[in-house]
Amino acid sequence: MQRFAIKKIAILICGIFFTIVYCEFLIYYVVISQCDWLPTKGSEIDATSLKALVITDLHLLGHRKSFWFEKWRREWQMYQSFKAIITLHKPEVVFVLGDLFDEGEYCTNEEFTEHVERFHNTFPLPHDIPMYITVGNHDIGFHNNIKPGSAERFSEQLKSPSVRLLSIKNNHFVLINSLALEGDSCRMCREARSKINNVSDILKCSANKSCDTNYDVALNYSRPIMLQHFPLYRLSDAVCSEPDAAPLSEKYIPFRLKIDALSKEATDDIIAKLKPRAAFGGHTHYGCLLHHSYNYEDENIDFYEHSVPSFNMRNIFEPKYMLVTITPDEYAANKCSLPREVTIIITTVVLLIATVWFTCRRRPFRRGLPQMRKYSLVK
Repeated sequence: MQRFAIKKIAILICGIFFTIVYCEFLIYYVVISQCDWLPTKGSEIDATSLKALVITDLHLLGHRKSFWFEKWRREWQMYQSFKAIITLHKPEVVFVLGDLFDEGEYCTNEEFTEHVERFHNTFPLPHDIPMYITVGNHDIGFHNNIKPGSAERFSEQLKSPSVRLLSIKNNHFVLINSLALEGDSCRMCREARSKINNVSDILKCSANKSCDTNYDVALNYSRPIMLQHFPLYRLSDAVCSEPDAAPLSEKYIPFRLKIDALSKEATDDIIAKLKPRAAFGGHTHYGCLLHHSYNYEDENIDFYEHSVPSFNMRNIFEPKYMLVTITPDEYAANKCSLPREVTIIITTVVLLIATVWFTCRRRPFRRGLPQMRKYSLVK
């Protein structure tokens, strides 16, 4: 009897241990392994293709709007998700499109430094995978509420200038601080306009093969991919038809321009100067795919804008990330899901119930076996 009780306890402990391991570790690998890189149109994925991971709206919590358990739980979920993505997909570069923090705009310098350390601990990367970051409104505040020094400390500690031109495997990326596109004469906005004009000159002379020697960053021209936090100009999410678009209760709420999306003037300006072949943003926490078509100086500029859903389970029912395969001429974007929190909860409950049931049902099965053996011997 004592031996049987020990077996029951052992089975119960093993069941609980498996439940914890599966629901807190393995489930992320199971779900994330179901998504993969897509080949670009007319070509296979090879060494010339660039594999880029795009995530946004992480919202690492602070102490003002949450309690310690929720903060720990969300960071653990994102840590396990990110670790599984890096392990399984092995991206060559990671782009984070703003709102790294939930309370960055309220932080003291000491708190902000602690937030940055938590960010790097939650989203660790091997040394051979670079990460590039754009700023969001939760990181420094909206344009009219940015405290002195907030934008500078974010730029310095996260290595995120207001405008940056990158060239990776002959693919060009322009990362922009959306909050610097207000259109006024603030120092941050003047600096961003100057840098956008400079990037525009580099791209133009690269396209015309007439670059000065100072402009060697983009000599092999291809239209750039634009990355920023805000979506481009649109009146609401009503134009979004993706399965993960905003729910009906939010979909038709008019956008506040310069708060929920860029103004039309800012959008027209950067499109005319950069002529992107794709744009990626976040901010709304939901998915959206929009086709844009512009005509400047008898030149048609057509491209798709991808709004990437939030990476944090606190913000959206089904958090997601995007795998983008890029060549100088084409790109292919695959939007992938993380485990839903409700799936994790249901799986945990089912496994625990199964563990208890199996533990309790062991006794009748064991009783029946000796009786059957005894009967067969007598016979």
